[in-house]
Amino acid sequence: RAGAELFQFLLDDFCVSANWGNWAYFSGVGSDPKNRHFRSISQALRYDPHGFYVKKWHCQHLGRVQDDEALFRPWCFNIEGWPKPIVDPKT
Repeated sequence: RAGAELFQFLLDDFCVSANWGNWAYFSGVGSDPKNRHFRSISQALRYDPHGFYVKKWHCQHLGRVQDDEALFRPWCFNIEGWPKPIVDPKT
């Protein structure tokens, strides 16, 4: 609920049904039997395999990275300035 309410407050083109419906859909609430998870790494590899978005917008440490694989899994490549994960990314 907190995420949906924050989006409602921040978005200029807020749509109640789309916002709350999508939050419920991805949280797994409802009668849909499928197990839904947003997989950010596989989505990025599919739609932006060279990491143009990450290089431009994510953070200054990744803007200088040449290896495309390291852009999407920086915790595996010991990038200077990149913090160690608090939670194991494999979970």
